[in-house]
Amino acid sequence: MFITTILLLLSLLLHVVAFYFIVVLFTKLSSMKSVSDNQRKVLEEAENSMTSFLIEMKDENDRLIEHFRKQDSTNNLPDKEESVRTTDLHMEPIDKSKAKLEHGTSTQDNTDKLPVHLGGIEDVQDIVEIQERSPVTYKTPEEEALSLYEQGLTIEQIAKKLKKGKTEIELLVKFRQNEREF
Repeated sequence: MFITTILLLLSLLLHVVAFYFIVVLFTKLSSMKSVSDNQRKVLEEAENSMTSFLIEMKDENDRLIEHFRKQDSTNNLPDKEESVRTTDLHMEPIDKSKAKLEHGTSTQDNTDKLPVHLGGIEDVQDIVEIQERSPVTYKTPEEEALSLYEQGLTIEQIAKKLKKGKTEIELLVKFRQNEREF
């Protein structure tokens, strides 16, 4: 009878522990489901925002193309396909003009062969400024730290300026002072 009571209590205790673990696992499962649902919502929102962004970009590109077509039609330029063909046709004379330049001939007669949008290219002046740079001397971080120390900066200021540790700068200065004594 005593053994039966102990076995019953042990069984009851094991059932309670099992139910406890079942409840813990159920709460973890429900929290994982909620996290999964949140991630799915965030993914859907990101997808929707990217879709709307792409649609907006497409509309803006369409408006830009329409603007260029209107501008081309007001300038009496051929439509896009014809202008591409004419630019391709004018590529060869431009290359020939480069060859004539190499042989010393003039390109004045070739300006008539340039595409319409490059007609005023002869009016553009090239301005190039060349400046001599003074030779740059690079200092090692140790040399720079020592020169800053000699200028009167504190170790903390030097460490902040060089983005180094304060103790590293202190050791560097002490070693340099020891070398000067010997």
